[in-house]
Amino acid sequence: MSSEIPQISTPDAILRIKKLIEADQGDPGRLQFISESLQKGKTLFHSDRVYLYKKISADVIPAQIIQPTETDERLKNVKKLISLNFGEPGRLRYIFQSLQNNKRLYHSDEDYIELKIEQFLRLSEGKRLKRRIRSKIPESLEETFTKTVPQEITEPVIAPPSQDIPEKLQEIEDAVLSSETKGTADLFDLLDDSPKINAEIGKEREKLSKAKLDHEQIKVQRNELSQLIVYRQEYEIKINREKEILENEIKIEQEKVKEKDKLVEKLIKNQSKLIQTKTEREVLIEQIKIDKEKSEVELKKRQEELDELKKEYEDLQNEIKTRKQNLDNQINEQKEKNDKLKEDSE
Repeated sequence: MSSEIPQISTPDAILRIKKLIEADQGDPGRLQFISESLQKGKTLFHSDRVYLYKKISADVIPAQIIQPTETDERLKNVKKLISLNFGEPGRLRYIFQSLQNNKRLYHSDEDYIELKIEQFLRLSEGKRLKRRIRSKIPESLEETFTKTVPQEITEPVIAPPSQDIPEKLQEIEDAVLSSETKGTADLFDLLDDSPKINAEIGKEREKLSKAKLDHEQIKVQRNELSQLIVYRQEYEIKINREKEILENEIKIEQEKVKEKDKLVEKLIKNQSKLIQTKTEREVLIEQIKIDKEKSEVELKKRQEELDELKKEYEDLQNEIKTRKQNLDNQINEQKEKNDKLKEDSE
């Protein structure tokens, strides 16, 4: 068939076949056979595929039947243990989630789940064996045994372990449960041997007393553990409160330190500015001093030059005066000469 042929899923095909059978359209026997084959995941014969295609005008996509795996069986068993509270709930839930996520279990978890499943199966088998034996025991013997053996021995009850109990306490409870289950099964196996019943009852009573004593010790230890946990939680609350108070105080002190650091930083900046200003002032004073000395030297030099010029001016004045006087003298002499010549001429 070409790829353009419409395809439908197996559930849709089964539903359409059912409608065809109800509407009496086609061979009911053949349609029923095709429907059962599809439900079982079997491959249809070519002729049946062609026949079905003519009836529903579509090709059927075969459904893949997933066979149950070992992991599925273990998931089923662990789920049953959790629902019956048979074992440590927290650990069982962790194992269940690990199996669901296809994670590899630790070796200790593998041993734990195998032990719990074995104990559960043994306990279930013991109960079934008890029912079978009770159905075969004569009523008189059953009444005698019921009066002689307390009901507490037939079905020992062990409280489910708490999630917080240590592994050692869990192992003790598992051992108690295993011994009681085994003892119960052995007790019913020996019912046919009447002379030994009393001796077995005595042994089972001793075992039960020991189991009860162990169980009481477990309860005491569990109570002590619970009390310790409560004390620890109270101390943790107190410690957390003190921690919060201390953190708040530290935060306040840190803010104060930050403010002081800012103030110190500001003072350091101001001090730096002051030092810089002082340095600049000293440099300026030194420069002024140098300039003053230069000015004084220059002024002195100018004064000396002025004195020299003044002296030269005085010398020049004296020379001019001398020359003028000489000139006057010469003029006077010339005048006298002229007058004398004039007189002589007359």
